[in-house]
Amino acid sequence: MPATAQPLILDHAVIGVHDKLDTAADIYRKLGFALTPRGYHTLGSINHLAIFRDNYLELLGFPSEGEKKRADLWSYPSGLNGLALRTSDAAALQRELASAGKPVTDWKDFSRPVEVDGVQKPASFRTFQIGAEVVSNGRFFFCQHNTPELVWRAADQDHPNGALNISDVFIVSRTPQTIIELLDGFPSATPEATDAGITIPAGTAVLHILSEESANSRFGSAIPQSFDGNERKVALGLTVRSLEVAADALARGGFLSRPFEGGLLVDAEAANGVALWFKE
Repeated sequence: MPATAQPLILDHAVIGVHDKLDTAADIYRKLGFALTPRGYHTLGSINHLAIFRDNYLELLGFPSEGEKKRADLWSYPSGLNGLALRTSDAAALQRELASAGKPVTDWKDFSRPVEVDGVQKPASFRTFQIGAEVVSNGRFFFCQHNTPELVWRAADQDHPNGALNISDVFIVSRTPQTIIELLDGFPSATPEATDAGITIPAGTAVLHILSEESANSRFGSAIPQSFDGNERKVALGLTVRSLEVAADALARGGFLSRPFEGGLLVDAEAANGVALWFKE
């Protein structure tokens, strides 16, 4: 029985950078992403975003000086450590998932100021986490955008590397059933077993759950090679306007990409702990 009528949609992918946001932002600009100005959350974290058509990438850190208010986040390894799934009503979805027996936290509200035509406006959000006690090396959470017009702005979506959307998320898991059970109950999000692992559709993106053997066979040394716990998020697929445009942007930034499954792959070591697969 479905747990909710709300769809399962990838909203954004979080790359944790701890107190190295300046360094990470420089890397991602050189990778060809147009980043938004630094954001300052009311919860204490700071970020830059790469906004795409249907989702976005977030570089999330904390100030190098002062109190670290988000202690729960800073315990995760740097790299791809958060997946935000979209909800139109976080409070209602939290109640539905709790009633279905899924482990969810209380929801919380926060915001960050955004400057629009010289005027400061609050971009506000409501989020809650699922599986906090069973997911390793990061988190799955649901995000309600109260002011999506302050996030998806056309001026922020023109990337020198031609990036259009996050199309794939790759998760190496020793207990894939844990993730399947957490995300079970959403319409049109039925897990499918493939030769490479398990896939779960999430809007315009696909979540790929791979065994360590399958991930290493497919990506080799391009992804993080060891981790504690049950799973780790290791790679993102990004659709681009043109591989030629992406290749030119990467070369200008000084990155060595290599051919990979019809696209281009940048190793995790060069991209702050997450492998990036550019594809048309």
